[in-house]
Amino acid sequence: MLAEGFHIWLSQLPAFAGVAALLHAPLLLVPFLPPLPRPALVVAFVAAELAIALLVKAALTKAVLDWQRQLPTEFSEYRDALRTGPAVLVLGTRILARAAVRAFLLVLPALNYLADNFAAVPALIVEGGSTGQALLRSEQLTRGVRARVFSICLVIWLVGALWTLCFGVLTGAHLGKMSWMIFYVCVRALERSFAAVLAAVAYHRLSDRY
Repeated sequence: MLAEGFHIWLSQLPAFAGVAALLHAPLLLVPFLPPLPRPALVVAFVAAELAIALLVKAALTKAVLDWQRQLPTEFSEYRDALRTGPAVLVLGTRILARAAVRAFLLVLPALNYLADNFAAVPALIVEGGSTGQALLRSEQLTRGVRARVFSICLVIWLVGALWTLCFGVLTGAHLGKMSWMIFYVCVRALERSFAAVLAAVAYHRLSDRY
């Protein structure tokens, strides 16, 4: 799934990264915000990034599945996919909240829970239904292949953590610099479009099993 996802992402890189960059564009307003306490700014910035990552998944899921069926995707279809944005944000909040509760006990159960729900956003986009149904569907799809899914998630998490640390996001030292923000948004658009493609590919492959 990892190799297939990389091939799809690379073949559609301008479109996928372009859509992701547009969704990240609001972050460019951060340097123009009034002065805020740095901890509050960092928390708000990270929360906004998590929300954007979910929206990127929502926007790209159908496009990835269309590519696998050799169907074209119009730009308007990316926009239409974002109509599920509120439901996707609710779903993401539920997943992160439950993972946080598990993290109080041990880190591994929290990571396993995140991996079990790796296909939840694509399931919500493709199959509809409630956020609860999407969670159950993802857990059904990943059952029996948790190690494979976890390895894909681990790649995504490590790459994301690497960029977060390299750019010093948690310190907030550069959040007010426009040149830094532009470069950061471009890098994040590449990373998160790749993560969204992997989630869609995983959903497609795993759904073939049921």
